[in-house]
Amino acid sequence: MSQRNSVKGETPLVLSDGREFTLVLDMEAMLSVEETMARPLPKVMAMAAEGFLTALAALAQAAFARNHPDIRRRDVMHIMETDSAALEKALGKASDAAFGSGEAGNAEAPKATPRRGKTSGRSGAKPG
Repeated sequence: MSQRNSVKGETPLVLSDGREFTLVLDMEAMLSVEETMARPLPKVMAMAAEGFLTALAALAQAAFARNHPDIRRRDVMHIMETDSAALEKALGKASDAAFGSGEAGNAEAPKATPRRGKTSGRSGAKPG
């Protein structure tokens, strides 16, 4: 039994009518979103989170493109009308898989160790 390797940013979408898709937010999808929206990806993601339908549609269509190139904008709009919660959840998972959920990576910097002795002299700070 062979197991397919998943792509970073790949997640399943199951619609209420039983259709199944695999969404992928890969580099090609990210470039497509930026080209479509004429904005940097972080701004588009923020717009989608704020409820801008154009941003959500651009993200969704780009996420469908790799595995389902036959899905067009009108198809995305229909899915947004009938299964918006499932679509938004899947896009969120794809985003987390592609970019991380933000839980790791931004740890606090270690405290600087104080230098011993005199750190400045008559002519200013000593070179480090």
